[in-house]
Amino acid sequence: MSQYGYAQGYGQQQIAQPSGTGARIRMPSMQELGGQGQEPWIQFPFFPTAPFVSTNPNVGRQTRYYGATLLHSDSDYTVNSETVRTVQFDIPCRVVAINGGGVYYDDSNNIQSLPEGYSLNDLYLFRLEYTTGDKLHTGSRLASTCIGNAENPGEIGGVGFTVDQGASMQLIITPLIDNLRVDITLHCLEIRGQRNFN
Repeated sequence: MSQYGYAQGYGQQQIAQPSGTGARIRMPSMQELGGQGQEPWIQFPFFPTAPFVSTNPNVGRQTRYYGATLLHSDSDYTVNSETVRTVQFDIPCRVVAINGGGVYYDDSNNIQSLPEGYSLNDLYLFRLEYTTGDKLHTGSRLASTCIGNAENPGEIGGVGFTVDQGASMQLIITPLIDNLRVDITLHCLEIRGQRNFN
């Protein structure tokens, strides 16, 4: 047992079995969600992100960067309007961090400096949704408040965000001014199973 109250099963928890069955009319309170017959809550570090990895010796893992781009020349680029970019996952993975960046152009298509004190991530809104409709971000926010950049990665925290094989994510970008190029990068840990090369 560590100082944070967990042992080898990091991130796993014992779930008390209900004493009886029946429909719940309301969502349980925080007090009811704690463990029963044991210490109800334990602490664990939230950052840095610590994704689950398989203990199966035949399952490997590999880091991969997935991403998408919104160009100011794209036909669906509209200021103050959401634009969706879909990222497809063929291999199950855990998303560990989300970063964003890009450039700002003038009307002659030359790259321009941003006003002092602004980063490109202050000039668009961002949110992410999973195939199932599960929202990592419950609403669009200035990207500088919810994603990071290459210098300071936007870690998701906890065990990351799990994505299953064949699933996709929608990266939803709302440019707040004209003439931006926005790149979003998802830092992922792919969980790779056995392959048959015969």
